[in-house]
Amino acid sequence: MLYGYPYRNSIPIQVSPRREVNVITISGEGMVLVQPNVAYITVGVETESKNLQAAQAENSQISANVIQAIYHLQVPQEHIRTTEYRINNVYDYVEGKQIFRGYEVRHLLEVKVEEIAQVGEVVDAVVKAGANVIYNVRFDITNRSERYNEALVLALRDAQSKARTISGALGVNLNPIPFEITEAKEGIVPVPFQTFEATKVAGVSTPIEPGQLQIRANIIAKFAYLYT
Repeated sequence: MLYGYPYRNSIPIQVSPRREVNVITISGEGMVLVQPNVAYITVGVETESKNLQAAQAENSQISANVIQAIYHLQVPQEHIRTTEYRINNVYDYVEGKQIFRGYEVRHLLEVKVEEIAQVGEVVDAVVKAGANVIYNVRFDITNRSERYNEALVLALRDAQSKARTISGALGVNLNPIPFEITEAKEGIVPVPFQTFEATKVAGVSTPIEPGQLQIRANIIAKFAYLYT
């Protein structure tokens, strides 16, 4: 392409065509292992009776006992919340016929425990108080964003390392700074908690092991390179 000044006898200036920039697209993954510092326990009370009011009254009394047992462990009131309250009709099936058996009342509470070592103690206390369902013991961390950012940095370094390897094998000049980064939403923190299936439990000593949590970050990075 020619550019020049609109004066007589001016000397035209020729600009060299821009070199074609090639792209390497790489995925990067970073993972940080952390110790959980908070737990969420869902505990429940299920009662059944042919009389709905009787089932509700029994459930209400046991639920109150369970909540008092949790308070006794110095768990703040704001760390206890109802997640489900449901009434179901219960049937038996005899020789292919549906026979009404009664009513089932189900009350689930989620308890936030800030002392991990106290989780087993909470489970034992609520079972002793009458809870007959333990559902979903979930471990987490309070500074997840901070630790996720650490995993994000590792994901970028992983992508850069892969890009250097590929460019070296190709014998091309790589710009190690990606010109485009996309954060992959799927797969972020894929193992944020451990769960246990809903199970009616007996009053036994309950050791709970939180293990380690995996905080993951995934990115897609694009790097420019030029042929030598």
